[in-house]
Amino acid sequence: MKKEYIILGLIIIALSAYLITNKTDRDNYSLPSVPEINVADIVEVNLDKDGKSIVLSKKDGSWVVGSSVDKSYPADQESITKMLDIVKALKLSALVSESGNLTPYELDAKNKINVTVKSKTATVRKFEIGKTAPSFRHTFVKLDGSKSVYHAEKSFRRDFEKTVDDLRDKKVLSFDKNKITNITLKKGDIVKEVAIKDGKPVEKKEEKAQDSNKDEKTAENKAAKSDENKSGENKFDDNKADNLAINKENEAVEGILTILSDLKCHSFTDTENKNEFKDKGVEEIAKVTLKADANKELSFVIYKKDEKENYPAISSENVYPFLLTTYEGNDIISKIDDAMGLKKEDSKINDAMGLKKEDNKNPSETNLDSKTEKR
Repeated sequence: MKKEYIILGLIIIALSAYLITNKTDRDNYSLPSVPEINVADIVEVNLDKDGKSIVLSKKDGSWVVGSSVDKSYPADQESITKMLDIVKALKLSALVSESGNLTPYELDAKNKINVTVKSKTATVRKFEIGKTAPSFRHTFVKLDGSKSVYHAEKSFRRDFEKTVDDLRDKKVLSFDKNKITNITLKKGDIVKEVAIKDGKPVEKKEEKAQDSNKDEKTAENKAAKSDENKSGENKFDDNKADNLAINKENEAVEGILTILSDLKCHSFTDTENKNEFKDKGVEEIAKVTLKADANKELSFVIYKKDEKENYPAISSENVYPFLLTTYEGNDIISKIDDAMGLKKEDSKINDAMGLKKEDNKNPSETNLDSKTEKR
């Protein structure tokens, strides 16, 4: 019996030693080495999905995007940076499958995204992107020339699954508000000019003096009347109403400057003709002209909504016509109406009927001959 215990003990010791030196969860494979690429060497990234190609290329230090090298547009730098971060250091974390069945991972011909990365002299990386793994922290990938499917670190398919329009730089107008000296708003026959300093409207001193003189004369005339107290109350109410109106207009002007100083469009139109909307007879709703230091002039024009409820628009800082969403367009138009002192009802009626009436002017406008108010 003792002999049997001794043998059993030796067997247990041998098995324990085996388990310690040969862990059952040890990977019986080694992951392929994927060397890091110097981003500065990358000059082109090709994305191919289901027969459609997108070419990202570096020209004169800036990235452009298009369906071919010959036809390209300025690219969104943030989108490019996200791609390059993945491309330069593709990190594999696990082998998933060697069976060759690629459909479950969306690495089949219809769903996969082929990525080809080039330097000036050679192709430096090729791989295929499948769907995001169930962990949401990995992406299924396949290296060029291999049937094996791997987990790559991070979820990044959506960063590559984009159209040319998605990858274009959507910034269509950009400027420093503090360098703007004048803003001119035009809607129909109504024009309003406002001087700007440090990003805020400026009221001219002479106008203040004129207003002060008017107030003094009005007070003298009213003092001659019997009901002095009532006149004083009316004057106070009128001044208060005027101040509230001016504050509202000034806030709207500041709002316009804020929006236009970093304006991004929703999308671009299919053509590259900046006169596209004029040529099609699309009605112009409003125009904003900005003057900056060194006599620089910027402009923005917004047109009547299209059938998809988007607002066509153009700017002096972008050669391509573009579209704004309903919300973006309504917000800009509403601020222009407020800045010009237009009543909402009158503005809507005029926009709908195409009327051009001076009756919509702010009662404070005094230069009726030129139809222009300057403050």
